[in-house]
Amino acid sequence: MSKSAFAQTIISKLKSSIGTSGKDYSAGSATAAMSAVAAGITEYLIANTTVVVAYVGIIPGIPPAPDPLVSDTFKIVGSCAPTGPSNSFDSWIKQIETNIIAGFQLAPMGSGGLVFPQKPFLPIGIVTTQANLKATHDVGDKDPQQKVWEVVCGELWTGSTVLQ
Repeated sequence: MSKSAFAQTIISKLKSSIGTSGKDYSAGSATAAMSAVAAGITEYLIANTTVVVAYVGIIPGIPPAPDPLVSDTFKIVGSCAPTGPSNSFDSWIKQIETNIIAGFQLAPMGSGGLVFPQKPFLPIGIVTTQANLKATHDVGDKDPQQKVWEVVCGELWTGSTVLQ
């Protein structure tokens, strides 16, 4: 996964939802922004997440026989719900991670026909912190929004590495 493309997907959704001018801010802007962030997360994860499942076991008997290796690939289905109001950055990020974990599941069947009812994203705890954003931000940045969202997208825990 590309954290740059992930960030750009969210920024694009935000720009189309609430624009870029502060003069257009209204009472509904915060809610619209959170819906846009959730839509960007959903769009990117659905398009770019594949889960590979591999299983090998033993067939009981005398003597026990090895079960052939079974593997399959799954896409994910679902969506990330928008977050509600937050009192802190950490609680906002935790809401996003919780919504990702709760909102997505593996497609009902893998590309090879395997059925594996498991959640694709499991809890691990907050990785993104506000201090990481402050350390990344530079007043001279040409596009600080892109840089900050890359930090958020790169450190949001989805059970995989989000790369450059």
